[in-house]
Amino acid sequence: MKALIFTMTMLLSINSFAKDANYTSRKLQYALEILTSITEESKVTQVQPNKDIKAMMIEYGIKEGALESAEDFNWVYDNSAWEGDSTKWGMDTLEGAKSYVISVLEQRLEYSDNNSADKVVFADNYMKAQHAFSLLNELKGIQYGVGPVGAVQCGGQYAALLIIDTFTGTIYTIIMEASGC
Repeated sequence: MKALIFTMTMLLSINSFAKDANYTSRKLQYALEILTSITEESKVTQVQPNKDIKAMMIEYGIKEGALESAEDFNWVYDNSAWEGDSTKWGMDTLEGAKSYVISVLEQRLEYSDNNSADKVVFADNYMKAQHAFSLLNELKGIQYGVGPVGAVQCGGQYAALLIIDTFTGTIYTIIMEASGC
């Protein structure tokens, strides 16, 4: 009888975990769909799942052509990875990721004609970003990084937001700024 109860408990736990993982995956996909609707560009790159975020980012950088080798990886522990024309890589938080997206939306409004239509677009995109980050806030195993894989402007490479799913090894690149001068 104890064996039967143990077996049933294990099966229910596994089934519950599978449902939870599927729910998390769907929620992550939904949040990313919302974010990509307001980006200039986005990419999805598969790397080996790893608890070491640096290792995942190095593999990503090599796959994406941003690094020739692991020795080129320039890791920083401050916000300097966000600087324009940078070759730095770093970590960020959910709040830092959200701040990056919102600040670019604000810049778009500032450099627009700032008419009613522009303000409506800004408000819509702002609400989308808020909703996406509220969904991301509920997920475990998601990390945020910064890498020099964003827009190329006047010959300089700009930073992009990396949303890292440590469970699946998927890195989502969110590029908010357009290329060009």
